[in-house]
Amino acid sequence: MTYATPSGHNRHVSQPTRSRTDLHRRVGRAWRQIRRGAGAIKIKDLFYGTGPEGLDLALADALAVIAQQGPMRMGELADALQITPASTTRAVSCLATKGFAQREKAADDHRSIVVSVTADGRARYEQFNNRIQAGLDEILSEFSPDELDDLAAYLERFVVSVDRFVSKQADTPSR
Repeated sequence: MTYATPSGHNRHVSQPTRSRTDLHRRVGRAWRQIRRGAGAIKIKDLFYGTGPEGLDLALADALAVIAQQGPMRMGELADALQITPASTTRAVSCLATKGFAQREKAADDHRSIVVSVTADGRARYEQFNNRIQAGLDEILSEFSPDELDDLAAYLERFVVSVDRFVSKQADTPSR
């Protein structure tokens, strides 16, 4: 099946198939298009900005977690983002340099650092969050409420399956 995108380009959508291999390939192609397609780059720029004012996805994710969950220790942020402490330190350093986050010693343990969002960081978060919400509203407008419920359930299940796979692979010794 082929349909026209809003920009007038034709996009081919595979017809349902019964072969598990074909289904895996369809899911793989869709996943790749979401991750790497031209639309992914454009949507990142639309949501998070470009140039010196733009945020890469790692910084945007870190800022969103801090803005949504409030002040937290660096280790808590690393856990929330599922990244290493070193990556967390780099992200928070970049956010602090941009004036979006601040670091302070924890009141109860001066060895720990607590990171929080600044007023500029809150404003930047609200800006890109509003763009994301407006974009999702438009993107998902073609789906009925039942389809959205199914899509959300499938995506949530997919994330759990990916996490389980990665965890299992990490526990398996290299050959």
